[in-house]
Amino acid sequence: MRNQQRDKIREQIAKEKRHWVRLTKTCNLNCLFCLDKENQNGEIVPIRKIYEDLKKGRGESATRAILSGGEPTLHPQLLKIIKKAKKLGYNHVQIITNGRMLSYKKFAEKLKNAGLDEITFSLHSHLKGPFEEMTQTTGSYLQSIKGLLNALEQKFIISVDIVINKINYKTLKDTLNFFIKLGVTEFDLLHIVPFGNSWLNKDKIFLSPIKSQKFLNAAFALSKNKNLFIWTNRLPATYLEGYEELIQSPIKLHDEIQGKEPGFKDYIQNNHTMSCFGERCSYCFIQDFCKDLVELKNNKILKSKNTPPCLSKKNKHPKTIFKFKKNMNLYQFLDFYINHRYFVKSIRCGKCCHFERCDGEHINLIRTQGFRVLKPE
Repeated sequence: MRNQQRDKIREQIAKEKRHWVRLTKTCNLNCLFCLDKENQNGEIVPIRKIYEDLKKGRGESATRAILSGGEPTLHPQLLKIIKKAKKLGYNHVQIITNGRMLSYKKFAEKLKNAGLDEITFSLHSHLKGPFEEMTQTTGSYLQSIKGLLNALEQKFIISVDIVINKINYKTLKDTLNFFIKLGVTEFDLLHIVPFGNSWLNKDKIFLSPIKSQKFLNAAFALSKNKNLFIWTNRLPATYLEGYEELIQSPIKLHDEIQGKEPGFKDYIQNNHTMSCFGERCSYCFIQDFCKDLVELKNNKILKSKNTPPCLSKKNKHPKTIFKFKKNMNLYQFLDFYINHRYFVKSIRCGKCCHFERCDGEHINLIRTQGFRVLKPE
């Protein structure tokens, strides 16, 4: 049974205006699935640029500042940055960290005194062996766990990020239970992104939704606990049949597209193919958006998708089109995609006689009513 109050809170949080600020381009880990590794050149971003970035976010009405890296705790002026964010009017300041620096208790105390509200820890296993296999850093397990304990003692809002991959998926439920017993009540389960180290190590870490389903479902079942918040990040909807309330809100696609905005605009205006286009597309969460953008540019027009045959008599989708222009607004097209093209299929649909010509069903209907509405023939 769905928890409607929790679902409402989820949607409110998803719509909150966030502003991400990169503090460093360096890290004290070397994770197998780090999507940012190719951008890490050892730079500590000058505090002047960080202040300008924070001001930009407030100018765009952002209320939550998310400080990231690389590893943000390696910035020598982190405490000043947190205080500046609060002074500028952010009502919530959060960092995303591997937690190693927080193993120093006094550092954790200083973060609290500076006004930091929330810490997201990247902790991908509760077992030392797999943990350090993924981070490729000896000693990182004990430091990160100690950092988490210090943060819990300081009563920060705490969440834990876990990148689901071949190394940890079989013990995912145990990992969640381990952190729950320590006092963590919020988790973000992340899908691998085919960039940086992730792409270099794809054979070691990418997993199949069919082979992993039994283990993932055991972990997803913990979401039924009304005292827990479990989110998914970039996890394809096909992994979540039976747990559709965990499907990420389509609104989050704005963050994905914003992060790659220069490449998309260059493609639209100058026809320069996106640098990531090619083999890795089949592994990427936004592959369907990119395919639609290419189709729009090639054909100059894109139509809304059709209601699946198994639902055609019950829930007709309105017909609409989007026309290509060199000066078109990327985010208007994104909204068109979300409202009229973001359709998904069940794994069960693979055996349907309509599979090749069916687009599936709109993501929001699946999120609210579940994959069970689809009746493969």
